[in-house]
Amino acid sequence: MNGATQIYVSGREYKVPGDVVGYEQIVKIWNELHEAEGKYIIGTPGIDYENDLKGEDGVLLPGKVVEVKDGTSFSVDPEHVS
Repeated sequence: MNGATQIYVSGREYKVPGDVVGYEQIVKIWNELHEAEGKYIIGTPGIDYENDLKGEDGVLLPGKVVEVKDGTSFSVDPEHVS
């Protein structure tokens, strides 16, 4: 798929190029979206996702990627870091 895909990171809209996103990319997006609040993730937070390209839910682990579609939602828990 070409073009941008509309995803949600902790409830906030974000457009990503293409249809694959990685763990580190989601952490970077979360930090970018919360920069104005002075919040940053340090460490490896828990990241869950809903409604991926196959319509499935799961957990995104460090170093892994997931295929996304418009509306895929990522829940980042900055308090749950390892």
